[in-house]
Amino acid sequence: MNEYEKLLENVSDKYHIYRGAKEPENDWKARVIYSICGMMAYTSLWDDEKSISIVHLKRRVRRILKDYLSLYPSVSNEFPAFTADEEAEKVSPYPTTIEDEIADLFLKTGVVYHKPYRIVPAMKHEEKIDNICFQRGLAPESISCVSGLGFYSLVKEASSLAEEAKEMKDIRDMFGLSQDNLKTVWEKTLSAASWKSVKPFETPTKYLLLNPPFSYGYWTNKPDKTGQVSILRTGQEGALLYYLYRYENNKLKVSPLPPWQVESHNYRALSCALLSENQTLPPIEYSVDGSLVHVHLNYLLPPRELHFLKLYSWPERANILPSNFHRKLTKVVFTVMRKILTEEGYAFKEK
Repeated sequence: MNEYEKLLENVSDKYHIYRGAKEPENDWKARVIYSICGMMAYTSLWDDEKSISIVHLKRRVRRILKDYLSLYPSVSNEFPAFTADEEAEKVSPYPTTIEDEIADLFLKTGVVYHKPYRIVPAMKHEEKIDNICFQRGLAPESISCVSGLGFYSLVKEASSLAEEAKEMKDIRDMFGLSQDNLKTVWEKTLSAASWKSVKPFETPTKYLLLNPPFSYGYWTNKPDKTGQVSILRTGQEGALLYYLYRYENNKLKVSPLPPWQVESHNYRALSCALLSENQTLPPIEYSVDGSLVHVHLNYLLPPRELHFLKLYSWPERANILPSNFHRKLTKVVFTVMRKILTEEGYAFKEK
């Protein structure tokens, strides 16, 4: 057993996956195994010169996870229970297994690209910001540091203010993050609005909830009739239409929002911007435990920002997926990520 323990310690030391000051041992082991599964999934992209399928990658993860849990049975409860192998090959919009989570994040953050019947690794891309260099498309043997599933390296040289501005733009381009802060997003959306008076919709309609608590969802059946501009959505699930709306003299006025701006949960870029404008967007809470930081989202980030955070973090509890609200990540990565999101307009609060 000592030999097995040394295995995780060696991986931890090599890739800077250090145990938190008060972190239970099994939690740390689960994080290391989670990252090993990610690295092995990434390595599988080089298994065949003709590239591999998403099914191949997910089977590789299942096999690696089973092997490691047989070595460390005390950690088994930290991961979802295994189902039949064919279940792992189904594509789910909500990852519920480790192999689903890894495949989903690799695809959504550009680590891999999906071509017909196969996936391929991204071209090499590195972007430095502060003392971190975010990386993808590396050869597996070139990986030096890992946080969650994300690869990075540490750099020593400091950046000038001019370099820092360019670095911030480049890192946003790399992960598809918003180049505008929340205030600008909302101002641009309002300036593009084209209002018209309409009768209340006959199809099922929900209105954005403007004030906390947001624990039970982000939508309500009751419109805001104070005259303030807000967001509604109407129609059936799968064919929802989104509008800006406001009430004037008890009459409803709307302005349609283009599908590209709201589909696939991208409406959260607008909802976060609106709540920020109203000063009701809850802060991102975090707590520091030595080299580890625990993060709690009180309101989900827009998809690209959320996927970026998830790629470079571990689920707080990997046995319940998807874990969108509770994550933990290496402190050095958190410090840079907080800087990136703060510039976008998100607030942070230490617990």
